[in-house]
Amino acid sequence: AHSLYLGTRLAETAGTIEVSVDGGTPVSVALGVPGEDALVRWPLGEYGAGEHVVSALHTGAQGTYFYFDFLEVAAAAASLPECDPIPDYTLATDWDTDHSLAVAPERTAWMIDSLGFRGRANHYVGALWFYELLRQGHQYASATVEFIAAPAPSQISELKIGRVGEPPERRTVIQHLNNAGDTEETLARAFELEINRGYTAIRAVADGPRLTIFARAMGNEGNNITIEAGPAGFVEVSGPTLTGGVDGEWRTDLQATPRLNRAVRDWSRSYYAALTARGIDVTAAFSMELQHGDPSVEAGIAQRYPDGLPALLNTPALQTNFSPPSRTFWKAVYLEMAGLLAEAGHVPYLQFGEVQWWYFPNGSGMPLYDAYTRERFRAEHGRDPRIATSNHEAPALFAEELGFWSRLLGEFTAEIMTHVRAVHPDCRFEVLYPPDVNETGFNRLLNYPAEHWTPAALDCLKTESFTYTFLRDLNLCQESIDFSRSKGFPRSKRAHLVGISDPTTAWEREGRLARGEVEAVVLFALDQFCLVGYGLRLAEGARRALRQG
Repeated sequence: AHSLYLGTRLAETAGTIEVSVDGGTPVSVALGVPGEDALVRWPLGEYGAGEHVVSALHTGAQGTYFYFDFLEVAAAAASLPECDPIPDYTLATDWDTDHSLAVAPERTAWMIDSLGFRGRANHYVGALWFYELLRQGHQYASATVEFIAAPAPSQISELKIGRVGEPPERRTVIQHLNNAGDTEETLARAFELEINRGYTAIRAVADGPRLTIFARAMGNEGNNITIEAGPAGFVEVSGPTLTGGVDGEWRTDLQATPRLNRAVRDWSRSYYAALTARGIDVTAAFSMELQHGDPSVEAGIAQRYPDGLPALLNTPALQTNFSPPSRTFWKAVYLEMAGLLAEAGHVPYLQFGEVQWWYFPNGSGMPLYDAYTRERFRAEHGRDPRIATSNHEAPALFAEELGFWSRLLGEFTAEIMTHVRAVHPDCRFEVLYPPDVNETGFNRLLNYPAEHWTPAALDCLKTESFTYTFLRDLNLCQESIDFSRSKGFPRSKRAHLVGISDPTTAWEREGRLARGEVEAVVLFALDQFCLVGYGLRLAEGARRALRQG
């Protein structure tokens, strides 16, 4: 017997479906879950060999949907087949995807190993969730309760706490039996002690006869808490609800120690240890992107276009610059990750993953004009940098600017390498360089500091060219592969990253082109390899496609 599964989504917008197999009794399945949006494999039962007909009918309310993804047949087995080892290939992993966030690190390492990929692993630590967060500009909602007279002994003073729209009978009633000698001040203190004893929605602070009640929920959510007080004439409330709650904005905490948050530290430590046990080397990669990076001028970490707008990417993330606050943050990040690699038994290997200045302009020009960069250029050259309106500018017109910008990039990577090697002298470093988005003469000079990124300084130059892959242009892919050789890097210090998300491209052929020229071919990425459902073993022949007719 084989198990049959329906692939669909649990989502706030999902409705109810009726599913039947081979005309059997339909089973109603409710897929709507508030606040959710997740893929699921829904078990339909076990069936014997042969043809089967699955019917799935959306029966939900108007405005809800049935998200059909796949039908899957799975055969139970005690063990998986052994895959032939591929010593110079690997599948990249990404902390920002569910193969990291939602899968045990030991399982991710097992998947890579069991599929036969034994090349140096490439783990992108991400741009979205690896750092600590703080919330700027937020305020907790609050209300004040003023005890203006002490009720007579044996009377009951009370507060009623609820939520906007909630029936009165569901509100929480907090009471105090007035004792002889109670005053307005002791009543406020009594309610403070009771509320702080264990209520999860609110907390309280007493100051004389005034009790201030704060929402525990951050921001605007606290404004939905209702409050009443009694008895009338003895107590006054500032309003029917808590007020003043402001959501604020989550930002990367640039000062937190450690900079890497607990989740990524624990997952990475376990993942690296699992790879060590399987004899697989690994590189940890960062690019200069922060989903919650502060784009304000005051923070000073954002790359900026000539019109002053920050460089916000569709990752979504902020592209950071090379100012002192930014350098201080990234030096700490790289050093902490080197420590995790060493702790797990690896000689640390770190990647500068797309640390270059960004590649494209907005309507006003290239993102090269933050305050730090402008002021430093002005100090060195006695004038403001010229405005590069596009990445197709003639390099000769920007000779001083391109030399300065490129040197700034090289100094940044050199400073991080020096900082990390002061603690881990054996730490290895590589640069990920994309020739496709640097194909203009302007970008080639801007984004490659030749005096810093040399075979003597770096342990590897890794190339990628997803654009060329998706254009299905193997000639350009070959040029990308050859780029590191043109910079003097020997085969032992060259690697190539191949995008595999589109199964109609010649990514396998690109991998074979690279295989004989580099020490490692990285397929991006594990989740795409599994979700697309690529087969093993990978093709090795010099096959070609030809369209006739």
